[in-house]
Amino acid sequence: MNKIINICFSQSAGATLKQAVSTNELQYNEKVIVFFDNLSQGAIKSGVNIEERINWYNIFKGADPLKLFIDYDIEELKENYNAFHDEFSNMDISDTLYLWYGSSQEFCGMLYTLELLKDRKLNTYIIDVKDTVIKRNEIVFQVRTTGEILPENLEKYAATKRKLDSNEYKQFLDDWESLKKDNSILRVLKDGKVKSVDESYFDIAILKYTPKEFRNSMRTVGDVLGKSEDEISDEYIFWRINELIKSEKIEYNGKVGVIGMEIKITEEGFKYLSTDKDAMKIWEEDREKSKQEQDMKNKYREKGRMKEKIDIARNLKDVLDMATIADKTGLSLEQVKNLQEN
Repeated sequence: MNKIINICFSQSAGATLKQAVSTNELQYNEKVIVFFDNLSQGAIKSGVNIEERINWYNIFKGADPLKLFIDYDIEELKENYNAFHDEFSNMDISDTLYLWYGSSQEFCGMLYTLELLKDRKLNTYIIDVKDTVIKRNEIVFQVRTTGEILPENLEKYAATKRKLDSNEYKQFLDDWESLKKDNSILRVLKDGKVKSVDESYFDIAILKYTPKEFRNSMRTVGDVLGKSEDEISDEYIFWRINELIKSEKIEYNGKVGVIGMEIKITEEGFKYLSTDKDAMKIWEEDREKSKQEQDMKNKYREKGRMKEKIDIARNLKDVLDMATIADKTGLSLEQVKNLQEN
């Protein structure tokens, strides 16, 4: 029986597609297969090896305060690989595949899948979710990953599917072979193509959101994830912060790998950041914004302290003289006098 099989490459994307199928948002789709290992990170030289993938995730354990990839997830990763490969044995030549992607993680997952299926000659379509713009109530939505799609909009994305012809298929396989020959641990998606980059690729992005005063590291991570054009995992950013600490570009307060850890940029880090004029401009704008936020906090804090002083003074006005009340509360004599008159 002919089936349409959706293949996606993250747990969030799998949840979105499965919900859409279960609620009949995509009535003609029957199956969702999820592969969630992030092959845009970690070594893939000479091919994807599950033990090397596990070793890669173990690197993150000491640097990630959220411990997003703890021991039981390693077993889940193994199970996902096994289940993913098993699904291929059940595919029929009459089946149609939809491969969903948007981010570098999803693109690398798609290339890996195409390599596994290269001898199957299946009817294959690809869907780049970044090609679709959804407009609702004058607000434009453009997602970076399949997992960001709202299930009720999924059919609009599916309508943009594009048949993968033999020439493009071969090009994808050639691109994957090139990536596997690199000794890189990081790959990003640029202009519709994945390329290998240095592991320090996101360091400038981290430093431009790291102030000169200590601030919770989670704030920096959130800024990098939310404002970067390149989709990246928080595990990777936590790891790079740890590496920047080792290279003395970031100073920390607290314990590395703990949620409450605070960080600030060092002179060495600032010198490195200064090599990028655009990043420096963002750093200065972020610093000014932080200063305004702090000024506002101080204003409301001072307003709260003043209210407290006034409340105390009012409670004492029938007990103590005005000079003593002023001395006890820190208010001026004139302020206490005005309270007495009112």
